[in-house]
Amino acid sequence: MYVVNDDVKKNVYETFGRKIQMVEDDVNIIKTWMKGQLHLPEMMEDARIRNFLNLNKFSIEKTKVKIDMYYTIRGVIPELFELSNPKLENMKNVFNLTYLFTFPKMLNDVHRVYFAKQKKPNTLKAVETSNVLLSIFEIRLYEDFMVDDYIILDLENHSLGDIKRITPTFVTKFLAIYKKVYALRIKKVIFMNCPSYVSVLIAMLKPLVKAKIFDRIEFHDDSEVLKKIICKKDLPKDYGGEGPSLEEYNAMMQTKLCQHQNRFDQLDKLRVNENLRPAKLNNDEILGFYGSFKKINFD
Repeated sequence: MYVVNDDVKKNVYETFGRKIQMVEDDVNIIKTWMKGQLHLPEMMEDARIRNFLNLNKFSIEKTKVKIDMYYTIRGVIPELFELSNPKLENMKNVFNLTYLFTFPKMLNDVHRVYFAKQKKPNTLKAVETSNVLLSIFEIRLYEDFMVDDYIILDLENHSLGDIKRITPTFVTKFLAIYKKVYALRIKKVIFMNCPSYVSVLIAMLKPLVKAKIFDRIEFHDDSEVLKKIICKKDLPKDYGGEGPSLEEYNAMMQTKLCQHQNRFDQLDKLRVNENLRPAKLNNDEILGFYGSFKKINFD
């Protein structure tokens, strides 16, 4: 599902001044560092380290911080991780209620495209949906080549009640993970089939993100914009394309998650040993929003 052209990897590496051997040298530097971090619960695989390096523009120090946070955050915001194992009923239920997947092919061989659409109104549970998104991030770390993301949301079946259940607290927590752990760069966020009350969503989002990120958010009255982004052979049949249907894409995503079942079982047990951490961390400093909602800044 995550086939990446090696030439694309090479070109992206070169934009950061890295050759293939230099990347492998960087991986070894991180692995050596991890051996000395006795509070961390495992030695990370090379593939995941490469993605962390790439997402952090090959800054060794930033990569160290993100890898530490990758393990630490599970104990800081447990409600967004403890029910993210694909074998759990709540995870299966998300796919019964929502179309939620990444397109197998990258846009322009670089950008990964997320898609989400609720099947029926008044069924959205933001925490459960985020559980699936975080699980997708996990498998992407191992299989994908992570550069930046397009996020496409079809609001056709969203009610005003669904929108109101997405609280600022939840959004801020999720964005903190998105930025402080994965460091994924948002290329564009597209809302399609926007209802008249989309102003409620706009009012909620605007204070939570920096202006430059808000400028990357688009709101469309219909779904025609999807045809400009996804080529016809990959465009879901539901939108007049020749690609798999939304149900078929959903099934592909579920299958991919299940293929990594052992990893998710392992993650359920992985915890940082705070007693062995060289310097104690403060949750307020990690999340940066306790007491007030601060803006999240993305690169």
